[in-house]
Amino acid sequence: MAAVSDALRRDVRLLGDLLGRVLVEQEGEGLLEDVERVRALARAARAGEPHDELRRAVAELPLERQASVLRAFALYFQLANVAEQHHRIRRLREYREEGRVPRESLAAVEELRPVSLGLVLTAHPTEATRRTVLAAHLRIARLLERGENEEALLGEITGLWQADEVRTRRPHVVDEIRNGHWFFEQSLIDAGEGLLRDYRRRAPDAPPPFRFGTWIGGDADGNPNTNVETLREARRRARELLRLRYRADTRALAQELGVSSRLVPVSDELRESIARDEQELPEYAQQIADQNLDEPYRRKLSLVWHRLDADRYARAEDLLADLDVLDRSLRANRGTRIADGALAALRRRVELFGFELAGVEVRVHARDARQPDERIRALLAEAGETVIVSGTSSAEDVERVRALTPARNVVPLFESLETLRAAPRIYEQLGCREVMVGYSDSAKDVGYLAAQWEIRQALVALAEAARRRDSELTVFHGRGGSAGRGGGPTFDAILAQPQGHPPGLLKLTEQGETIAFKYGLPELARRNLEAALAATLHAAAGVEPRIDTGPMLELAERSRETYRSLVDDPGFVQFFRTFTPVDELALLNIGSRPARRADDADFMASLRAIPWVFSWTQNRCLLPAWYGCGTAFDSADLDALRVLYREWPFFTTLVQNLEMTLAKSSLEIAREYLALVDDARLWPAIEAEHERTVDAVLAIVEADRLLDRHPVVQRSVELRNPYVDPLNAIQVELLTRHRAGDDGVEPALLRSIAGIAAALRNTG
Repeated sequence: MAAVSDALRRDVRLLGDLLGRVLVEQEGEGLLEDVERVRALARAARAGEPHDELRRAVAELPLERQASVLRAFALYFQLANVAEQHHRIRRLREYREEGRVPRESLAAVEELRPVSLGLVLTAHPTEATRRTVLAAHLRIARLLERGENEEALLGEITGLWQADEVRTRRPHVVDEIRNGHWFFEQSLIDAGEGLLRDYRRRAPDAPPPFRFGTWIGGDADGNPNTNVETLREARRRARELLRLRYRADTRALAQELGVSSRLVPVSDELRESIARDEQELPEYAQQIADQNLDEPYRRKLSLVWHRLDADRYARAEDLLADLDVLDRSLRANRGTRIADGALAALRRRVELFGFELAGVEVRVHARDARQPDERIRALLAEAGETVIVSGTSSAEDVERVRALTPARNVVPLFESLETLRAAPRIYEQLGCREVMVGYSDSAKDVGYLAAQWEIRQALVALAEAARRRDSELTVFHGRGGSAGRGGGPTFDAILAQPQGHPPGLLKLTEQGETIAFKYGLPELARRNLEAALAATLHAAAGVEPRIDTGPMLELAERSRETYRSLVDDPGFVQFFRTFTPVDELALLNIGSRPARRADDADFMASLRAIPWVFSWTQNRCLLPAWYGCGTAFDSADLDALRVLYREWPFFTTLVQNLEMTLAKSSLEIAREYLALVDDARLWPAIEAEHERTVDAVLAIVEADRLLDRHPVVQRSVELRNPYVDPLNAIQVELLTRHRAGDDGVEPALLRSIAGIAAALRNTG
């Protein structure tokens, strides 16, 4: 492990040194000197020196230099993130070489049961990084993989410095479609096929245990830019992406598959299939004439290629049927090893992705179905298999949508405390085959701990209702990227929550910046997909331990009361809007959907969960992920909490997510934002609750410092802080000037937001 950690440090140091060279080349020695001076002051402040020197140093910099310093630190974090992702891949390879079997792998699963895992990419606007930048990150990772090619790395870093990391316009829905598809092109198509291959080695005849879905192009909840045209465009682009990929795969396979009928017999079925194709495609048959007459596999693949080139396959099943003909002929004529190669991989891709890539799910809010306009009517009329009804508060909300759509799977989304408690009753009335629970709005409603408990209670009751009905029930978990929105390691999250009925029927959202972090690099994509599937298989076969969960009811209630006492305070909204950059987030062009719901005048009610969490992340407070937990834990017996932590996966995961969030938070930095606040009356309560929560978590996990049991992660957080702190110091200065009416600071302010998001690897 030490050698691997040394390798990570070497990569980070290399990229940091190269960045320094680029800064000098692009803007002169003065910029590097300013960056190093600010970093040294940040380190001194972390060591206990007053923050005044850091604050004064950034305030004295001219605006243009502040912007350059911001960009330098933000680019450093981009490079450090790539190095850490590459490091994760290196660790995985070391584990394999050492013969380790990680618990997140298929090899660790003792019993394979039928499962159905859906991974759904949402349209939520939390990816602050542009696709141009993500593509450069991928190239840098490949360069690190091949060795230290400094000139090539310098070229990539220079390109990143000269590319604007902040979008100049708000992306359209079609941009989001293209961005989502990029991850499939780069990694998910091959990673998905590879995982299905490994799964089939243990379960040869089983159907694919996982599928992909997406809301991109179909999510109309609060987004007036989503309509039937964006839905059609999402489908059209997905089909075109796959058609071109299959065409390229078919050409490559034809070049590889030179089996001669003069040496090896072929099936009559294959010969008849070729004859039919030539009759149906006479012009192409005439064009290829006598090419490959004695190489029937190549000839058949040439005809398949032409159908793909001309978009002549109506359904993916027809393409798969043609490939199956080739497969059967090979296996019947001593070609099994050939069939198990590239042909089998192509068949698996077609089986898994078809021509749709990821099923586009439509989402509408229940209120929009009460008096639907033409946009909503048209969208619902063309919906595919699934429609999500957010804001569901009654069975009638879902029935209205059912009356407007041909979709067979209309799914209620339960988000608030009230609707989570009503979920079992509504499910019984509807008899639906899938329900969705929202982590974001419930946490915004009652706080992290109470929301987690209420979701769990709802899931237990829903599973029991499904058992009584003897009905299959899929649970769709609407998890965000941050802990305050249900985020955290996917493997632990799946094992921590009650399952649907039968266990192993579940779906998960993949949102915003977590998509790039998990699926941006092909090998990491494969590993993260495997972890999600392994957890689903473990959960399907596992038995939840018998635990006295009685203390949780009081913990949740105490947490909820504490949280609501803060957000219901008459001065809270004003404090929140000045203490965080929540209003300024609307200036950052990271999504096509507005940050607030337009039909609600109440600020907190109209504010979406994503900017709610994003804004608290920016000032390093991360309040939504921990506020109320300290008071709740203080009211409970410590020994009982320790038992829950050791023996109950739900509580273990909850506390571990809390610990990670608290380690990333920095109340010392957040305190600097009080300079923006007129009335800081609420700050002492926030500071005291943070201290209580840290003390309680340390007592529960029996550690002296946060993340003591995870030294690599702990060290990563500690090393990042001196580089993040200057971004916050500059942001406070820019917010002060912006709110005083200086519009000229807006570009730099937006770069500070994007830089802090990159530094913490989290937005909302």
